[in-house]
Amino acid sequence: MRELYEKTWSLRHLPWVARYSATAILVLLAFALRQTFSDALKDFPFLLFFPAIILSAVLFNQGSGLVATVLSAVLSAFFFLEPLGSFAIKDPGQFLGWCLFVVIGVAITIIIEAQHAAYRQLKRAHDVTRASESDKAELLIETNHRIMNNLHTVISLLHLQARSAKEPTREDFMTAAERVSVMAKVQRRLVRFEGAVLADSRSFIEELCRDLESALIGLRPIRLEIEAESHPIPLTQAVSVGLIINELLVNALKYAFPEDRDGRVGVTFTRKGDEYCLAVRDDGVGLSASRESASSPSSTGLGQRLIRSFVAQLGGRHEIEPGSPGTCAEVCFPVTAA
Repeated sequence: MRELYEKTWSLRHLPWVARYSATAILVLLAFALRQTFSDALKDFPFLLFFPAIILSAVLFNQGSGLVATVLSAVLSAFFFLEPLGSFAIKDPGQFLGWCLFVVIGVAITIIIEAQHAAYRQLKRAHDVTRASESDKAELLIETNHRIMNNLHTVISLLHLQARSAKEPTREDFMTAAERVSVMAKVQRRLVRFEGAVLADSRSFIEELCRDLESALIGLRPIRLEIEAESHPIPLTQAVSVGLIINELLVNALKYAFPEDRDGRVGVTFTRKGDEYCLAVRDDGVGLSASRESASSPSSTGLGQRLIRSFVAQLGGRHEIEPGSPGTCAEVCFPVTAA
């Protein structure tokens, strides 16, 4: 139906002479067919005029439909109703049928015109919505660019400050710069979802982890394995998930593999009922006394405080358990309805 309205749009703007002439031709064709099959259709004097009325209203406009109705009524009254050759319809039944034909023809014309009007309104609303979505997408892209520029400026300032600072303050500045760098990576990953409300968990986590692998692991003999299910998650949750992944990977790489020990770190993201579960597992040295003080949930370390803060934002829970070997850190949070 939409294609029909699109194709007849130009016909509805033809000059009225052309529209009404074409309407008259359609009615005369219906009249000629009715004359040809007069014996078979003697009990249906109005039947073949309905297609002419419908086509006139659809192809042209309401005026053409009304003209087709009037012409059809005149021809049927003069040629097909008793007495023939006169407009005086004597049979009450035939006169009632003729009146119903006129009413139905007018009703068909009005309904078709209402459908055209509704389609035009819908098309205008769609055009407005599409223009609004385009403006929002451009604004979001510009905002993302500004955020990225600001984050890179902060990273540069932190690196400059670290160069002039002494230990252990220098390490604190470098750690802060790394965290801001992760925020920049998360923001860059979210740019691809501009104009959307949800992100795909698999592509987001896999690409982010590959970025972190090159930044955090480098040439160390550690293998990073990623298994993430594909689920739509809100962008606000994606930011928190990305920052949690960074903190958990930093903890694993900092404590699990001392003295360039080789090993494996696995990142998994799955849905379990009404919860998403993010787990970071390693096969390192395990929760030694020194590592336990830095990694346990009751720790006052900044990394753990950040993780607890992000988990609280997600409304979830955070657990760290010893593995066989190594350690498993798991964060679970409720699924947010899309």
